[in-house]
Amino acid sequence: MTFPTTNWTVLGEATLSGGDAEREALSKLCESYWKPIATVIRTRGVPVDRVEDMTQDFFLVLMNGGFFRRATPESGKFRSFLLNALRNFLADDARKNRASKRGGELERVELREDSAALEAEVSRFDWTWAEALFDSAVETTGAEMKKKRGEKGWFVLREFLVGSGEVMSYEDLSKALGCSAGGAKTEVSRMRGKFRENLRSEVAKTVSAPHEVDEELIFLRETLMQKSISGDV
Repeated sequence: MTFPTTNWTVLGEATLSGGDAEREALSKLCESYWKPIATVIRTRGVPVDRVEDMTQDFFLVLMNGGFFRRATPESGKFRSFLLNALRNFLADDARKNRASKRGGELERVELREDSAALEAEVSRFDWTWAEALFDSAVETTGAEMKKKRGEKGWFVLREFLVGSGEVMSYEDLSKALGCSAGGAKTEVSRMRGKFRENLRSEVAKTVSAPHEVDEELIFLRETLMQKSISGDV
């Protein structure tokens, strides 16, 4: 697999050049990770009607290049960097609010949280992060399958990729696809293979070197499994 353009590269190019192509890629990045960021903001006790606005503000800062100007792979895993950046953003917002209430006097305000709260925050962020990567890989796979099998074909095949509980038999699938049962099994196998490739590609965008991909894939699977077992939302 060719190692793709990473999120570090997207951030660097967007903040340095601000070209249309880079901004488009950065916009896609923001769209992909909107939910993890909004989840953290919501768990901080921000009023529901402000969550969307604050999430947008955070990403606007990212797109304008001020907050992430010195983003580098040496900052660690991209997900860790993004979470730390969000915490800094929220701390800065808290300082501004405090200053406003005190008539403009700017003072340093630290966000004090116990370790349990911080751990829960990281867990929720990681869960939604993992889901974002998974969903993006499903979306890419779906687009590929639609070109080959159309909307109806993807509709029935999708259950063999993300369905829960019982799915239709391969015999029924073969009828829906207009092929033999053996052909249906081959189609499902190829689709799952493409999904694994797409998921690997999504994960590769969040690390700084190829050798880190397998490590992140393991983390992603364990994170999703943990959520499934705990039933947390």
